[in-house]
Amino acid sequence: MLYVFEMANNHQGKVEHAKKIIKEFAQLAKIKKIKAAIKLQFRQLDTFIHDDYKESDLKFVKRFNETRLSESQFKEIVEYIKHCGLISMATPFDNESINWLSKFDIAVVKVASCSIDDWPLLNDISKINKKIIISTAGADMATLKKVYNLFKSNERDFAFMHCVGEYPTPVDMTNLSRINLLKKHFPDIEIGFSTHESPKTKSMSPYAVAMGCTILEKHVGVETEHIKLNKYSNTVDDMSKLIDEISLLLSAFDNTSEKQHVTLKSLKRGVYLKKSIEKGTTLKESDIYFALPVQANQLDASNYYDIIGKKVLENIKKDHPLIDTLIEDKETFEKLDGIREYCKKIFKKSNIEITVKDVLEVSCHYGINNFKKYGAIIVDKINREFCKKLIVMMPGQKHPTHHHIRKEEAFELLYGDCNLILNGKSIYLEKGKPVLISRGVKHSFSTKNGCIIEEISTTHFKGDSIYEDYQINSLKISDRKIIINQ
Repeated sequence: MLYVFEMANNHQGKVEHAKKIIKEFAQLAKIKKIKAAIKLQFRQLDTFIHDDYKESDLKFVKRFNETRLSESQFKEIVEYIKHCGLISMATPFDNESINWLSKFDIAVVKVASCSIDDWPLLNDISKINKKIIISTAGADMATLKKVYNLFKSNERDFAFMHCVGEYPTPVDMTNLSRINLLKKHFPDIEIGFSTHESPKTKSMSPYAVAMGCTILEKHVGVETEHIKLNKYSNTVDDMSKLIDEISLLLSAFDNTSEKQHVTLKSLKRGVYLKKSIEKGTTLKESDIYFALPVQANQLDASNYYDIIGKKVLENIKKDHPLIDTLIEDKETFEKLDGIREYCKKIFKKSNIEITVKDVLEVSCHYGINNFKKYGAIIVDKINREFCKKLIVMMPGQKHPTHHHIRKEEAFELLYGDCNLILNGKSIYLEKGKPVLISRGVKHSFSTKNGCIIEEISTTHFKGDSIYEDYQINSLKISDRKIIINQ
């Protein structure tokens, strides 16, 4: 999350007051442990304003003249921004100001909403190899697509920011639905929110963050006896409260309760015996029933698929709880629990979402005891005329050489590292670069530190994976494919 503190003309044309603003908001960023930038506005007023209007009382001409800073003054301010540990950021409003971006080593470039279709300016900015953030107030989708194509064609790292160019912006004019529209049309770039609402009203910023915005821009300033802020600029106290609200929101997104597992376990139905069972009996569905409470080490209804078909290791009386030590493969349960926990951690670390509808299959080609060396976890997302899976591998795992008769697939690395061996050629997968695997082509893959791969393919058919090692095909499917709950 990047917070952009827009100083605009709130420095009042005074270097010392600009430093006061920077110092106070730098302290706020340090206390709140946030990534933040101070944004300046660059205009070459001698050429930016027409000669006939340079001394006029027009609103913006008057304000720009009153808050004018020289090149050396801006340089001093930028150096102070960096000294205070904040990111330097600036909006050039004319082509003549662009050279200041490199001269002052500005880290991030901002395009103002009024410049969204200033093509002479945009063409020059699109040649700059810096992070670029573009406000979109008032622009229609056709214009935004032209802007998007311009910066994409120049291979720039850029983001769009939803913005409403009304100062201050009434809450009912915030138009938050446009955030979803931007995400829909431009899914491969960051979306932010530049807001001009009054700090005295309920802020819409947390809602924008909840909708997926990762950049937040707010006008800021510091009041003194002689300097008062406009109706949409925020004091340090205003921003402190807002940052706390957003931090609370983000904590609600990111953190998961560990205590819930204990609570939920106590509410599950335990497994009990309908009749007395002798040692060596293979459990059937008709041998068990489910009831509260779950006792210590007792298997519960969530273990249903792990129980049926397993042999009991001791004589068990009717109505006794089925304890995990009383059936074969207690070690298997422990291994599956470890795999389940690894999946939770790697999905959280990689920010990849899976849902309760997704089926997790442990693919253990040489049995569960050899899983850490050979195997993968397969997450089935969809299987129709097209198929999508996620392949999760633990550190040091390998997937044996095989090919498909009917399926054509493509692998793309989402997280971690993966080495694909395709027809004997070693290919290190890279994010954003899918690799096609044609029908009949032998392939294997491995990882050093663990990985998540997205597999997109034609329809998946059971039995379509033909392994080079015939020993794999000789194992029972139940020994090679184990479904685990999340």
